[in-house]
Amino acid sequence: MLVWHILVDDQPAVCELARQCQQRLATLDGLDFVPRQWLHMTTQIVGFTDEIPDAEIEAMADAAAEGLRRVDPIEVEIGKIWFHSEAVMLGIRPPRALDPVRSAIREAVARSVTIHQLADQPDWTPHISIAYSNSDGPAAPIIEALTPRPSMEPLKVAEVHLVAQERTGRLYRWDRLNVAHLGT
Repeated sequence: MLVWHILVDDQPAVCELARQCQQRLATLDGLDFVPRQWLHMTTQIVGFTDEIPDAEIEAMADAAAEGLRRVDPIEVEIGKIWFHSEAVMLGIRPPRALDPVRSAIREAVARSVTIHQLADQPDWTPHISIAYSNSDGPAAPIIEALTPRPSMEPLKVAEVHLVAQERTGRLYRWDRLNVAHLGT
């Protein structure tokens, strides 16, 4: 799968926040923790790698780089705890601050890729999953483990990575294919 991600492995405060939350959840069953190197914010799913010609991938990467040059790097806060039946996540504030990043990526995909999944995508809620659920169970123990809520940390978005992603076991892994920088 081709996907655009905001990666955070180079932001120690964000990674430490995720680690602290995971540590507080460590005694609970039913959660698979996302390792530091795989922490990410999915920005846009493009489509299946084998269905998109290399020339279109290259054109998309070039168009994304062009579009993101017009967007200055953005700093948000991350740490708002979100619970979902499939994951425990860290949300951002302000919630719509990264919309220009996603818009630039979506425009690049629409201009360059003939077979894409843009129409299948729901509204974007920027977040980083710190744990995926691997069983059914009550939310109360998770909520209790993360009370009091952690402090918000700054997250600077200065680049977006195009990755070839696959799900291996219960985690997503990828190879980095390209990077588009904001404001340069």
